[in-house]
Amino acid sequence: MESIKEMWNRFTSSIINYLPDLGGALIITVIGIIISLIAVSLTRKAMQRKKVDPSLIAFITRCVRLLIYAFTLLAAMSALHISITGIVAFFSAAAAAVALALKDRLNDIASGIVILFTKPFVTGDFIEFAKYSGFVQKIDVMHTNIRTYSGTNVIIPNSVISNAEVNNYTTHPQIRVNITVPVPYDADIKQVQQILAKVIEDTDHVLDDESYPKTVRLEKFGDSALEFSVRCYCEYKDYWTVYYALMEGIKNSLDQNKIAIPYNQLDVHVIGKTDQKQ
Repeated sequence: MESIKEMWNRFTSSIINYLPDLGGALIITVIGIIISLIAVSLTRKAMQRKKVDPSLIAFITRCVRLLIYAFTLLAAMSALHISITGIVAFFSAAAAAVALALKDRLNDIASGIVILFTKPFVTGDFIEFAKYSGFVQKIDVMHTNIRTYSGTNVIIPNSVISNAEVNNYTTHPQIRVNITVPVPYDADIKQVQQILAKVIEDTDHVLDDESYPKTVRLEKFGDSALEFSVRCYCEYKDYWTVYYALMEGIKNSLDQNKIAIPYNQLDVHVIGKTDQKQ
């Protein structure tokens, strides 16, 4: 019984002696959490004042929080007199193994960081690349989310999009609408130009600005028709509205003026025996 009592006394004595260190570690942890909340809040507000992209704000605040948590953990372990050398070595080896296993994902992460900081596009931009076009919904470290015109959400790895040729229509919101209109060779050029020019004038959302000219030109002598180029400008968000309105207006106006849109034709000349002798 005496030995058990001695063991209990030693145990309680150790606990009592350890309480200050445990209390210090607890205080360090609480202070670290408070500092992280304050630092994240100040960082977010400062970046919002500078109108930084929301995706970049989320990424940076996440990095700030993780960095403070890491220092807090190391400080708490030090207060508990726990050697951190072995732990650091363990995490270093684990990080190397994870990096080797996830090298493709690391490429996505590196590409995401480049996109977030160089900002070839930001959240809300309308972009087009490869077979995709739509509005950027979110830029994560590994993926970019795009909402297409059909309403689908496309998730694209950042390494793919960073290596592609991207058209950002939001950078210059004015976009040109270009439509080729075929008419018969016997049509009057001036009349066709006047008809098509009126269609442009009657179409809503077309920019009425000298910096963005509205033109109708004979562009090409096609195989079966004269080909006119109809060009005007609109805001990128109105592109398809203007495009379809022009297409319908052109067809209706040509029909009203009895100008048919020709189809491809092939003239075949048969050479008879008489012609061969000649």
